[in-house]
Amino acid sequence: MLGISNYRVHELIRANRLPHQRVGRMYFIPIEAVEHYKSGPSGRARKQPPRWRVYRSGISASGTDIEVQVRSGQEKNALERFKAIYKAQRHTFTGTFARFVFEDETSPMIVSIWLVWKDTELPDEATRQQELAAFQAEFADVLDWDTAVIRQKRGIIYT
Repeated sequence: MLGISNYRVHELIRANRLPHQRVGRMYFIPIEAVEHYKSGPSGRARKQPPRWRVYRSGISASGTDIEVQVRSGQEKNALERFKAIYKAQRHTFTGTFARFVFEDETSPMIVSIWLVWKDTELPDEATRQQELAAFQAEFADVLDWDTAVIRQKRGIIYT
């Protein structure tokens, strides 16, 4: 129910982060505690934000920023489809080191898709266009590509 291992449940119980009652060798966790449980971030928390850096040796990042409207009534379907490409690891876009899909918090009808490459690993324009066309085809029924604004960007500084 929590989506974590038995070992992790025992760790949470030992750390008193999960309310429980012990009867013999069994632990009973109230259903409310399970429903309200939120895992913390994976890994260790940063003590301070990472420093800004500049690209060295003439290497920089290139990016594609796509802002596109979700078709009316397709918000839930679009979210499920994005999760499906994650699970199947499809549309990884050759050479990218980062890919993001953001939902606009003020308008869930708009998503932003960011693709980021190192210049040294940026595929040729034909490959990028072919992969973007395949992505657009898969999402044609949930994203209105006629509304899409696609911008090419160049990295200046990064963390």
